[in-house]
Amino acid sequence: MRSKSEIIKFIFYTSIFIPIIVFILEIAFFFINKTNTKIFNGTKYDSLTGWRENCDNKFTNPQNYKFLICDRNGFIKTPFEYDKKYNDTYGILLLGNSVAMGEGLYGFGNKKTFAGQLEKNLRNINPKIDLVNAAYSGFNSWQEHVETFRYLNSEPFNDYLPSLDLIVSFGGIQDFWNFMRLLSQNTEKRDEYSFANGMMIDENNIEYVNFLTSSSQGNIRSGLITFLNSIRTSSNFLSYIDHLRSMNKVKPGTFEKKQLTINVEDNINNLNLKEVLEKRLNLDFIEYEKIKSYAVQSTLRNISSTANIASQYKYIYVYAPNYFSSLSKKQLNGQNYKYLIGIKHLVGNPIFPPKILEREMYLIEKDYRETLAKEIEKNKKIIYFDYSLKAESSSWFLDYSHFNEFAASKLSSELANDIFEVIDR
Repeated sequence: MRSKSEIIKFIFYTSIFIPIIVFILEIAFFFINKTNTKIFNGTKYDSLTGWRENCDNKFTNPQNYKFLICDRNGFIKTPFEYDKKYNDTYGILLLGNSVAMGEGLYGFGNKKTFAGQLEKNLRNINPKIDLVNAAYSGFNSWQEHVETFRYLNSEPFNDYLPSLDLIVSFGGIQDFWNFMRLLSQNTEKRDEYSFANGMMIDENNIEYVNFLTSSSQGNIRSGLITFLNSIRTSSNFLSYIDHLRSMNKVKPGTFEKKQLTINVEDNINNLNLKEVLEKRLNLDFIEYEKIKSYAVQSTLRNISSTANIASQYKYIYVYAPNYFSSLSKKQLNGQNYKYLIGIKHLVGNPIFPPKILEREMYLIEKDYRETLAKEIEKNKKIIYFDYSLKAESSSWFLDYSHFNEFAASKLSSELANDIFEVIDR
């Protein structure tokens, strides 16, 4: 058994050498991280939209396919950047989620992203075009509306932001996933507040704000957790360890998220929407119609509000193709069917995610999309492009939402031509 003096000596030397070791590790990994041009904390909390790209104090490597690059204004960079010396620039604001942003096609100066390719195609027709990429991963139509207001409030005071002539929203799938989130919730959670909020900011972000508030008000537990998290995110050594854990060895330009996992089930007879709702989601058709009405009307309000911000802007809403809308007749009518795998995070991380087949999700997405389209077309301020069937096959997609490079090239080229038809009207 150690004596009291030995214990004191051990504590004394430990209190001296541990800080020295930590200091050496931090200095060493500061230079290691700098050499590797590692980008930490890709997403940060935003008080308006909930989250956005973290463009603060980070090293960028244009050839690193894992990360996006920000421009000097804090937007996701596009190949061309506006300068105040261009007095006759035609400004276009691109809105949307990760589909419009170009997830899965990072690196190379963002030139291969959907937004990057769209700007290139637009400038090939008219070199005075400047497209500002305000799309971001996970953004729905409500967050798009917020981003539009943010831009309009910032542009008059910033020499490096072009004045707007056109707003283009490219997506549709994020609001659909929010709709699926409502369908997947437990019955007791299906109230009017959750319907409204489900189309706006994510519940996790509200909980995050409440957590920080409780910390500032003296909650010891949340204060301690916040303190430990700040150490973890600020530490060069711990950040490097997190990076090693998250490394995913894929080829440049390949989407990092796990690809579709296939399960096969024979003799499935859910041939219509009503059967799918009852057997897969435990919903009767009346309840489904009620939820769909909330989702569609909420999305429509967001879109219409953005379209009606100012009379001088033209507003285009594009419902982009997705994996489900691109399924072939053979995929829909074959004998073996694939389950959807990996959608738990898309539908609000329920304890038991919905067990549903691709062809069954096709029926829900088609019904939602057609209902939304009918409502959108009633607003003459909105120029509506239905691109839902533009993809020639489901092989155009990296997952259920995102395009591969070929698809991004084809769709951005076609959209550029359609945009110029609107400009010339």
